[in-house]
Amino acid sequence: MIDLLLRAMEARSMSLQTSALHQFSRSATDALIAAKLLVPSGHVPVVVGMDDYEDEPLEATWSAELKSFGYHDSTGRWVKVANQDIAACRVDYGLALAKMLVAFERAGPSRPTPLVSDLIWEVGTIKLAGAKAPVPVWFARRLGDPGVWAQLEALIGRKPPQEIRIILTSTPGERIPATAQKRNHIINVADVAGDPAKLAISPQVLGARVFPGQVQRRFPIDHSDDYGIVRLRGETLTFGSDKQRQLLGLLFDAYWSGSPVCRTAVVLFEAGYGDSTNAFSKVFSGRDDWRSFIKYADGNCWIEP
Repeated sequence: MIDLLLRAMEARSMSLQTSALHQFSRSATDALIAAKLLVPSGHVPVVVGMDDYEDEPLEATWSAELKSFGYHDSTGRWVKVANQDIAACRVDYGLALAKMLVAFERAGPSRPTPLVSDLIWEVGTIKLAGAKAPVPVWFARRLGDPGVWAQLEALIGRKPPQEIRIILTSTPGERIPATAQKRNHIINVADVAGDPAKLAISPQVLGARVFPGQVQRRFPIDHSDDYGIVRLRGETLTFGSDKQRQLLGLLFDAYWSGSPVCRTAVVLFEAGYGDSTNAFSKVFSGRDDWRSFIKYADGNCWIEP
C-alpha cells in the first residue's frame, strides 16, 4: 500500500485516474482510499479508443444532451464513457505527512505550506535526538526530474537552515541527485520508515541517517539497520539503492556470522540483479568507495574492512 502511495506521489500529475491505480493494485488503491490518503479529484477525461482504426489516447468530453462523458470513434459514433472509468483521485499530502511524522513532536501549521506549487512543501519542525534545536522539515516529490531538482537547489540556496534541514521525498534514493549544500539531508520516506507497511518514520532510523557519526557501535566497520549507511574508520558512506542495500545486507550477514566469503553470482541474484549486472562495478556504477571494504576474487566476494 505504501509503495503505491509513494508511486502516486511521483506521478507527473497531481490527479490520477483511479482505474489506472486499480490496474497496479486494486487492494492497495482501495485501502488508500479507505484511509483517506487518496481523495476524489474530479475526472481525468482520457480514454483509449479501441475500435478497428484507433488504439491511442482520446479526450473524453462531457455531453450535456446525453448527460455523460464520451468520445466519437473513427466512424463518428458516440461512445459513452462511464464516470468511474475516468474518475480521478489525488494524494492528501497534509494527512500523509502527518502520518509520516506521527512519532515526532512536531510544531507548525496543520497543513503543509507550498514552497513550489504541487512539488515542494514546508512541513514544520520536529525534535530530533542529536540536534541542538528543532529541525525544519520539507517534503519534495519528483526529484529525479532535472527541472524539479533545479528548483529545489535554488530554493535551499535562498533559504539555508541555521543548523540542518530534513527534506523528505517520495523519490527513490538512487534517483536523488547529490547536493553540495550538506546541511540539507534529502531522504526517501521508505528508507527511514519504522515498518515497510506503514508511513510512520522511525525517530531512531532517521536520527542515525542524519547523525551517523553518533551511532557507530562496532569498529572498524559498522552500518545502519537498513544498510543504507556504512561507517568505515570514521568515514560515512551512503547507499541509496534498494538493491545495493539488499546486497550489502547479504554480505554483512555473512561477515558478522564469521563466514564472510559468498559466491558473487548468488549474492547478485538474491539481491535482485539480472544477468546483465554480473560485477560489482556495475552494481556501484559511478563510484569506487565500495572497494575500501568489499573484496572479490575467483567468483567469491566478502567484506574486508
